[in-house]
Order: sequence, then structure tokens, then C-alpha cells
Amino acid sequence: MSLSIPWQVEDELIEQPSWGGRYIIDLKGLSDSPAWAGKKVGQSYELAGTSKLIDPKTEEGVKFTDLIKSDPKSWLGEPVLEKYGSDISLLIKLTQAKGNSFQVHLPEGKKLKHWLPKPEAWFYLAPGLFTFGLKPGTSFDAYANVLRTIDDHMHRLSDEVKSGKRTVDDARQQAAHRIASLNPFSYINLVNANTDDIVDLTAGGIHHSWEEDSVNYPDGNLVYEVQVDIQDENCSMRGFDKGKILDDGSLRPTHVDDYLATIEQDSYHNDLSQHVRKPGLISAESGAKIESLFRTPYFNLDRITIEERAKQKQSPSDGFHHLFVHAGAAVAAGVKLIQGRSYVVPAASGEYEIIADDGNTVILKTYLPV
Repeated sequence: MSLSIPWQVEDELIEQPSWGGRYIIDLKGLSDSPAWAGKKVGQSYELAGTSKLIDPKTEEGVKFTDLIKSDPKSWLGEPVLEKYGSDISLLIKLTQAKGNSFQVHLPEGKKLKHWLPKPEAWFYLAPGLFTFGLKPGTSFDAYANVLRTIDDHMHRLSDEVKSGKRTVDDARQQAAHRIASLNPFSYINLVNANTDDIVDLTAGGIHHSWEEDSVNYPDGNLVYEVQVDIQDENCSMRGFDKGKILDDGSLRPTHVDDYLATIEQDSYHNDLSQHVRKPGLISAESGAKIESLFRTPYFNLDRITIEERAKQKQSPSDGFHHLFVHAGAAVAAGVKLIQGRSYVVPAASGEYEIIADDGNTVILKTYLPV
């Protein structure tokens, strides 16, 4: 087993016909693949508990968790092992989404039923639209009343569809009319995201959602996400599902009371300037630029931009690196790094050099703070 070179992460694309698109397929060079003809993808798992790494010798996929078990120190690094153990619970996703429900995650240290914190952060790869936090001066009681009223109305409509008293199309129209009259969006910040915007949700307790505007943002929200890997049913409290009714009249679960009990109402948590920012320059020399994107207690993310044929040295002495090639191509430790693909550099590999091999190369590097 070679621990001196990067191992490519096997592609894991999630088909999503309703809100996905072709961005991820095209970025990974799979546009002409018969397997993805006419399909839409909403997410790809660039690193997850289910991920497999491609063995450089056999070209077979091996579970990353099994590789860690076989030699945790060499794969993760001693500092990472000491701080996090061998279960790193890191989830990295590439996402194309055209809207989701109003959500909130539990803050660290707060207890509420079965809910668990889910620190996450977004990096916008293109302009998009999202909501974040409560508007200044919002009446929380009025907002709570609106969400509860909508939720009650949705459940009545659902029951009527299931009992045959109303068609699903009529129920959807009634839902849209009621939501428009109550206007829950008037209580929250609607934000036009720019390319390179960073949205840090790791504090928890912050309202958020992705939004849809097919005219201004036809591709939806193109986001690189890093988060602690917690199942949605244990972390995502849904306060408003935007009037969605399934064809059989059923609704996705909502958790309005828990959502309202979790939202932080203070000015700090709802101040966009505290949580939305731009990349920060770390260094720029010899044709290579390094920028800080996320600095959190849970994970860090840097962007490395290298001019063609320029070089940039990296060292995983503090722990393994995850590299995602956002643009261009490169060579690292003799391994070709391809656009749209992810790679894990074992901690035992030692210092390595990245050489840009196809125009300006852009790499997103995730690593754990130790």
C-alpha cells in the first residue's frame, strides 16, 4: 500500500431530478457519459463516511474507513488522531440546489430532544440566492405565528387530499395563495450571493435556506460545502417547507416548535457581517496564491491558485489533506490531479509539491484544525 502519494476519491454523484442540474456532471467531465445522459445531479460526495479511495496499484475502490482502520496514524496523522480519534465525521459536498426548506441546526452545548449540532459552512462557486438569519427589528412572535399558521394550513390541505375532498393541484394552489398572503420571507434576510462568498453556519442556531430564482440564477446555488457528518433526521429542523405537497397528498416532516426553540434571536447571530465574508490572502509568491476560506473549530478550507507550470509545496505533517480540483489540472507526487475530482493525501506522505499542469489551476484544500 502506497502512502506516499495522493489517492483519488471514487465519484459518488447523487441524482436529483427536481432540483439538480448538469454543473457537477460537466465539471467532472462526464457530459458525454451514457450513464448520465439526460440526468440531473444535485450533489456529489467528495468525502464522506461512504467514500471509497481508488487504490493506485489495483485501481479498485477501498473504503476510506477501512484504510483508516488499517493504519490510522499514517492516514490521519498523530495530531488528528489525538484530537478527533479515528472517526473524523467529515463530510465534503459539491452541491447544485435550486431551493430547500427553512432550516436551523442546534448550537454546540444546547440540548433539545434528539437533535444534534451540525456545524457547516458554504463556499459559493457562482452567484446564488439564500436566506440567513432574522431581519433586524423582526417580531419573533409574529414570525412564529406565521410559521405555525402555515404549518396548520398545510396539514389540513394534506388531510383533504388524502381523504379525496380536494385534488393535489388545488391544494398546491391554496397553499401558494396562503403563503403569499402571510409572506414568511418578510421576517428573514434574503441575500444575493456573489462568487467567492463564504457563509459560516458553524455557530448553529441561525436560520438558513437556499432559494430559487430561475431568471437570475438558472443554475441555482453552486456551493462547496464542508460540514460535520450528521444525518439530516438528527440535525435539520425544518420550520417551513414552502408549500410542497407530494402527489399522494403527504408532506415532508416539519419541526416548527423545535425550529423556533433553536433560533438565536440576538443581533450577533443574525448579523450577516459576522458570518458572511470573502477569502483572506495568506500568501502570494512565485506564481502561487493561497487564501483562507474557512477557519472554524471543526474544519479548515484553503484555496490554492497556481499559475501554469508554477509549483506550490504542501506538508500534511499536522494531518491528512483533502484536495478538490475546482479548475485546471495538476501533478502532485507523480499523480495527475484532474478537474472535478477529489484526492486524499495521507499524513505519512510527507511534504509534496503541486505543479499546475493545465492553465491556472485552482484547488480547494480541506484539513482539520489541530
